[in-house]
Amino acid sequence: MRSQRRIRLFFVAILVTVLVILYLTADARQARNQKFYQSTVEAMDAHEAAKKSSLDEDGLFERLQPIKAPVNDEALRANKEKVGQESKDKNEETEDISVAGRTKVQALKTKEEKANPPQKIVEKPDKQDDEDPETKAELNMILKRSPIIIFSKSYCPHSAKAKSILLEKYSITPLPFVVELDKHPTGRKLQDLLAKNTGRSTVPNILINGRSIGGGDEVAALDNNNELVEKIKSLGGKRIMGVILKAEKGT
Repeated sequence: MRSQRRIRLFFVAILVTVLVILYLTADARQARNQKFYQSTVEAMDAHEAAKKSSLDEDGLFERLQPIKAPVNDEALRANKEKVGQESKDKNEETEDISVAGRTKVQALKTKEEKANPPQKIVEKPDKQDDEDPETKAELNMILKRSPIIIFSKSYCPHSAKAKSILLEKYSITPLPFVVELDKHPTGRKLQDLLAKNTGRSTVPNILINGRSIGGGDEVAALDNNNELVEKIKSLGGKRIMGVILKAEKGT
């Protein structure tokens, strides 16, 4: 009985030992297989990441690089010739030059000559006196008639006002001479000549010794300011023998 029990215990011990060995070897194999698998996966992941990074960098570089068109030497040479010809055309122009009064040739005209063309000498006609000699002679004759000349028009109210002051309100010696331009045969020409020489083209136009003192408004203003008598005496000089108000003459 003891021998069978010992044998049974021996087999049990052997079985336990085998199981322990199998268990230990299985754990070691599993651990080794797990480490190999993990390292393999990590290596594959690293390879894929490196490949993807390389592709991304290549794509980014391609986007940054400008697209280069193929160089066409023939087109480049033709473009240079075209630009040179246009520049030459801008700087030079042609102009016709008469040769011997018959034929014409084309001469180059530079840009500077175009900007500053030679000036043509134009002969100016001598300035002629456009004043009518007869009108001028008539005006001189009128100015000799009296130191005070009233150029008037019979229908003009301003002329009537000036004549009323100089002929009715004052007694002037010698008497002012009145020229009605609308009734004078050369009235239009006389008025134009007066406008040119006195700067006054309207009527009335009152002259004292050939100098205009204005029209009806100016004479009225001098009268209102009690300056008309002094004005007539200062401009008339020795030709004016007397200037007084008719009211003063009566008193």
